Amino acid sequence: MSPQTLAEASLRQGVRAVLEHESLPEAVRNALRRQILNNELPAGARLVEATIAADLGVSRATVREAMRGLSAEGLIEISPRRQTVVTRMSTEDADDVCFARYVLEAGIAKALTKEEKTGLDEALAEALERMDVAAQEGDLQAIVEADVHFHGLIVNASGRRRAVELWSTVNGQIGALMRASIDRQHLALKGVRARHEPVREALRSGTARQIEKAIYAHYVTDRDKVPGHVLADADGVQA
Repeated sequence: MSPQTLAEASLRQGVRAVLEHESLPEAVRNALRRQILNNELPAGARLVEATIAADLGVSRATVREAMRGLSAEGLIEISPRRQTVVTRMSTEDADDVCFARYVLEAGIAKALTKEEKTGLDEALAEALERMDVAAQEGDLQAIVEADVHFHGLIVNASGRRRAVELWSTVNGQIGALMRASIDRQHLALKGVRARHEPVREALRSGTARQIEKAIYAHYVTDRDKVPGHVLADADGVQA
């Protein structure tokens, strides 16, 4: 069975698995997203609306709506009257997304009170365990979901409704960001948890300044690196 045939079979299976819980366009979008993030549909792969619709037994309008969502996430590029292809986020766009996340998250995190942090460390630890499982399975989509959950825990702990709403607007492209970073830097999935550990530690026992520095390093200076002093902790996790 060819790689293309395998990808089509995986897509059909993914859509069928979620039809009972999601709208049809969202099911198609999620199935395609998983394939793109896990590199089953690599950069440059062509997505043909009519072919996908025929393979899945859905309308072209359903596929078109799913593709619009993927385009907004930065995962594909739609060219009118031309082919639609899987794309990768540029370095400049990645820098912008990460800086926006740093500004918002650091501002919230360093202002958290002791009461607001109650139970936060335990919840963050559980999110890191989810990252480990996803890394062991080589499932980048699951890692993205765990990453969004990890950082969302920090933001939601503040109870600031406006801040949470703003945060949700910068989450849409995190999958494209992580896929592009892995492609450019050839990062092992096992390093994802290690990169988050300093943020968790700073929140657990650091000052406001240390929390801000840890989040700045996570998003800006060390975004594509795994800190040496925590890499050893990830040795038991397969890439």
